[in-house]
Amino acid sequence: MTRPRRAFFDSPLGQAHYIEAGPREGTPTVLLHQTPRSTDEFAEALPLLAVRRRVIALDTPGYGCSDRVAGEPQVADYAGVVRALLDHLGVAQADLVGHHTGAIVAIECAAAWPDRVRRLVLSGPMYLDEQTRLELAPQFQQWAPDPAGLHLIEKWNRMAAWTSDRGLLQRLVVDLFRAGEHSEQGHFAIAAYRMEDRVSMVKCPVLLIYGEGDPFATPEANRRRMRSALPQVREVLLKGGVFLPNEAPEAFASATLDFLESCSP
Repeated sequence: MTRPRRAFFDSPLGQAHYIEAGPREGTPTVLLHQTPRSTDEFAEALPLLAVRRRVIALDTPGYGCSDRVAGEPQVADYAGVVRALLDHLGVAQADLVGHHTGAIVAIECAAAWPDRVRRLVLSGPMYLDEQTRLELAPQFQQWAPDPAGLHLIEKWNRMAAWTSDRGLLQRLVVDLFRAGEHSEQGHFAIAAYRMEDRVSMVKCPVLLIYGEGDPFATPEANRRRMRSALPQVREVLLKGGVFLPNEAPEAFASATLDFLESCSP
């Protein structure tokens, strides 16, 4: 495996940061994180994937080391950044691996530019129809700093509901506060995304990965809708939860590699 390297490129949403590792040959694999995370979401899984794949992990604009974004970026805007990354690297076609919000962005990439996306790995995807959007919208509220700093402990406690790993919890809140008072932009974007108008345009093979303890994506009703909406679907259920790539990196990387390599020409 080549040593991971960090770099920036000019995207439609400002300067964006990415990490690249692994052999140069073969179809690259682009990793897309959830809101409000960063490339740190794949810190454990990336080196496992890069043993056999060229891997590129992107900080979505607004998050990680990428530029902050003004206004209300939409899923299509985030997808445009992925396309710009491929253009910047001279990559004609890539496999996309997205977790939660990143999975929605990956779907839009495959719908908008089917010639640029060879395979999709969607980890913890939610099927976004009108009912789901109505249910999600009230959950996404942008926070502001409290004069006494009470928002710091409030966010710590909220994130602690999803993981008992205090080391991981620290990393989660660091990503959240780095994104600052625009940390919910990605959530607002998916709450407005009309997946039902776009998902039928996805034609490539898809792997659906779910964590057993993920209360958002793993319920059977959601999984059934995802299976019925996509072509050539495989599905795996892993031990883990909302932060599956961090919680179960070996299983996550193994499932991803098995799928991508079984689909290789």
